[in-house]
Amino acid sequence: MKLAFVFAILLATGLCVSASPTTFKNSGLKTETVITLDVEGKHVTGTLETSEYGENAVREKFKGEVVPTPKENSGVYMEIHFSGKVPYSAPPQAKGLRSLRIVNHRAHLFIPMWERSYTKKTPKWIVSDVEFTPKD
Repeated sequence: MKLAFVFAILLATGLCVSASPTTFKNSGLKTETVITLDVEGKHVTGTLETSEYGENAVREKFKGEVVPTPKENSGVYMEIHFSGKVPYSAPPQAKGLRSLRIVNHRAHLFIPMWERSYTKKTPKWIVSDVEFTPKD
């Protein structure tokens, strides 16, 4: 556990001083979302592009900053704001927080979004952290 924590700190430090953008991707049944994230010091910039696999693409730029990690959580947290309309179903209580966490020794981006849950007989809308994997 301590090794994972040390690795997370090293990754966070590396991301905070990194000058090259990192690309993350989430491929759903209907849409594909690609996020380009650039972290320099405590400043965050990037773009979020969502499309129906190449069709009807929507692209929005965002800016933000690295913020303190909430208690009892781990990873690097960012608060971001889009220059235009938020291009996904953002829950109102999310407050623009996004997080980078280590999964299988690589940084993954997690964004809270509204999703349909089919775990019970009647589907309902829930807030879940949607995972974006690093694009190779």
